Amino acid sequence: MAGTAVHAQQAPKRVYNLQEAIAHALENNASVKNERINEGIATAQVKETVAEGLPQINVAGNLTYNIQRQVSFLPGDFIGQPGTFVPVAFGTPYTSNAGATLSQLIFNGSYFVGLQASKVYKELAAKNLEKAKIEVAEAVALAYYGALVSEERLELLAVNMGRLDTLYRETKAMNENGFAEAIDVQRVQVNLNNLRTEYQNVERSMAINLNVLKFQMGIPVDQEIELAENISDYKLEDIAFAEDVPYSQRIEYQQLNINRELARLDIKNTRMQYLPNLSVFANAGYTAGRTTFGEFFEPTVLRSENENGEVIEQVVDTWNPYAAVGLNLNIPVFDGFLKANTIRRKKLIADQVDIQIQNLENSINLEIEQAQVNLRNSLQSLETQQENIELAQEVFRVSSIKYQEGIGSNLEVIEAENALKTAETNYYQALYNALVARVAYNKATGTLLQK
Repeated sequence: MAGTAVHAQQAPKRVYNLQEAIAHALENNASVKNERINEGIATAQVKETVAEGLPQINVAGNLTYNIQRQVSFLPGDFIGQPGTFVPVAFGTPYTSNAGATLSQLIFNGSYFVGLQASKVYKELAAKNLEKAKIEVAEAVALAYYGALVSEERLELLAVNMGRLDTLYRETKAMNENGFAEAIDVQRVQVNLNNLRTEYQNVERSMAINLNVLKFQMGIPVDQEIELAENISDYKLEDIAFAEDVPYSQRIEYQQLNINRELARLDIKNTRMQYLPNLSVFANAGYTAGRTTFGEFFEPTVLRSENENGEVIEQVVDTWNPYAAVGLNLNIPVFDGFLKANTIRRKKLIADQVDIQIQNLENSINLEIEQAQVNLRNSLQSLETQQENIELAQEVFRVSSIKYQEGIGSNLEVIEAENALKTAETNYYQALYNALVARVAYNKATGTLLQK
């Protein structure tokens, strides 16, 4: 009977291009999720503030058992004992009250300013979410580019190892036939060993880059992903430098302007506290007092006799209604200059925000200038490395032909191969640097997410 092997099905690798990776991160990155929750909190706070100005209705009730009723003293004149005071216990052993209260705010300056501030705070939360998305998009792009460079280096090192392995076998065969010295074989072997070590290092670096990318995307590090693009797919010839970048494109500038508006509303809120507060209220309910608890649920019957000696019974209400309406007016008169000093302090805080905005404008100007210079330098370096790689390829081609025809040495081939490897590595490193510089430039100009 043939054995049956059961294999667990592995989830297929998900393939991502850069835009898909960024889109996935904007939905699943922990920082973005947290800011999205903060935005929801801000929305709830706006609704809380609005609710404070809506009618407030409360229902309450109580039942009291007076174990020992409080004694009051009445003048003895009421009972024919002038000059004395007679202790009398008023009330009933059981009392109860049930009622409802309605209150409605009519005017409170702080409430209306607070309503404005809560909406501005909600806008600030939205800007914080946008900033988090920008930072995540930047981190994903850099990690993606880093992974692509490592992937390209692995392919280049594999090709170089193949070339060097071929040279090693050829040189070894020539040594065995007496046409090459042992040191020639050893020289090739040293370079081949170095390439293999470098390949392993880059392979580990590739795994780290992918884990960083998965972390930014909000993907478990043990889940396999694949990159849909190559570093050579990215072209940088179409970069257009902006001549005039408005500060308002930067999310940090937008956040500071909202903070300035919040500071202004904070001052306005304190000033509003000088004004009176007015509200209306209404309450209604029922009260009852009885000798025993059971009497709360029985009608009260009063008995009396008329002139003819007949007993007359009269049913009265056990629960007695009450109702009232009114206005509450609170007029602040003097607070020991508390509000005046509070306003003075908050004005200084607003001045600090203005200074921060001015400093940010200068910082944005400097950042854009530096990013532009770095990007131009990176593009120039990339162009130079492109020329170097073409020259190194030609040198390696000629050296290989000379060695095959017996008019060149393997040392010359090894040096040419090393130069080609270095030129290729430098080129892709320059391409990575240029891509990083472009990300920095787009971020400095406030166009990263659009790009």
